[in-house]
Amino acid sequence: MILYVMRHGEVKANLKNQINGRNNHGLTMKGKKQAKNNQQIIVNLKIDMIFCSPLKRAIQTCKIATKNKYKIIYDNRLLERDSKNMQYKSIKEINKDIWYNLSKDIVYDNSEGFKSIVNRVNDFIKNIKDNYDDKNILIVTHGDVCKAIYLYFNPNNKNIADFEHKNCEIIKYEY
Repeated sequence: MILYVMRHGEVKANLKNQINGRNNHGLTMKGKKQAKNNQQIIVNLKIDMIFCSPLKRAIQTCKIATKNKYKIIYDNRLLERDSKNMQYKSIKEINKDIWYNLSKDIVYDNSEGFKSIVNRVNDFIKNIKDNYDDKNILIVTHGDVCKAIYLYFNPNNKNIADFEHKNCEIIKYEY
């Protein structure tokens, strides 16, 4: 099984260095261009299946990057962190040791903890591994989900806060 993980294109919160969360805002013009720049790359990957977060920015990225030529399976386990009252706060305001703590389901009053994200990502990967182990799969999702996927394949990484998956970057994982 080969997984190609693509983070969504740029949105306004990325420009402002803010926590985005589960809002349904769309891509900026640059974000749309980033997705379009991946069209030929994706054709060359010979994708069998696509899984995507059901948030607008991921859907737009996916449809643009794939020229809307593939069936897309939307999966809530690929949703961005439910940041609740931390949405739109400056990323500089968070303590990354708390934000990426692997032992907490809830952080900063009511924001979803990284442990919760890791658990749903692990469940998602186990499910696709059990059912689609001979496929090339594209996953279109969000920054913290990308971190959790990276951690799944690199479990000894002790400093996940420093891992960065850029907008529309495609990272390959083999199982």
